[in-house]
Amino acid sequence: MAIKIIKYSLIAIFLLVLLITTYVFVAPLTVDPTQLPENYGKVNPKLYVSEEGGRSQPLFVFFGGSEGGNSMTKKHNIDQRALYTEQGYAVLGIGYFGMDGIPEGLDRISLNAIYDEIVKASKHPNVDANCIIVAGASKGAELALVLASKYPKINAAISLVGSHVVFAGTSMSTHGQTSSFMFNDEPLPFIPLSVAVLPSILRGDYRKAYEIVLEDKQAVKDSIIKVEDINGPVLLISGEKDHIWPSKEMSDEVINRLKSKKFPFPYEHIVIPNGDHFQPASDYHQEVVDFLNNNFLPECKGNVLKQHS
Repeated sequence: MAIKIIKYSLIAIFLLVLLITTYVFVAPLTVDPTQLPENYGKVNPKLYVSEEGGRSQPLFVFFGGSEGGNSMTKKHNIDQRALYTEQGYAVLGIGYFGMDGIPEGLDRISLNAIYDEIVKASKHPNVDANCIIVAGASKGAELALVLASKYPKINAAISLVGSHVVFAGTSMSTHGQTSSFMFNDEPLPFIPLSVAVLPSILRGDYRKAYEIVLEDKQAVKDSIIKVEDINGPVLLISGEKDHIWPSKEMSDEVINRLKSKKFPFPYEHIVIPNGDHFQPASDYHQEVVDFLNNNFLPECKGNVLKQHS
């Protein structure tokens, strides 16, 4: 029995070493950063707008996370979508990977393509093009903050368990060696994955893996999201005990940056006591609506939001 245990232990160690060796030395050789993913620049938009709401409906744009697909079209999100439409918002769900006809994995997603769809939706006769909000959960929150920092016609940003930096794409085919996002067909600086995260990933401890890569201070500095360039209010909601990545700590970094840059618009960070990675996106949309109604709509409807550099 002892001999069998030793035998199987040696096999397990061998397979682990083989996995690490493949990840470190072989897999990166298969990644060609000059070869863009199939269907690059294509997204899946779905606009929900009330024909009875007149011409003044603010546009609420939502991005899902690393699960892929178009979050606002899924059955379990119907009530969340209805919350916004009943409050007078037009809702634009955008799937940016993981659907037919768009990129298969989260790898170098085109911000320009996403923004083009937002502009197109804002031209609907019942949408107020002067009132555009982007929001997202997890990787979608990272996307929302990045997008709002690049396009001043976006007037507010909502981050549900988001980040303060751009991480590597989560596509399995790129092994953490390419950026999540592209802007003007150039990859945004990002924090790559490293061999040091493998033990954590194999244990299923994804939060620890992100904490490890965040120790690379230079990569963090290079990939920081310039949230101070956002042209309107910012709301962050995080879970105190997020088990996927340290959203509370990363959202704190966003707040610290806004404070240090003397951000001129309202901003807030709601921390859910003992909250996990999923609660903000499932249970806190009313808080999002309240924040927007109090801090965004009065300014937006008055057309007094001013661009700043």
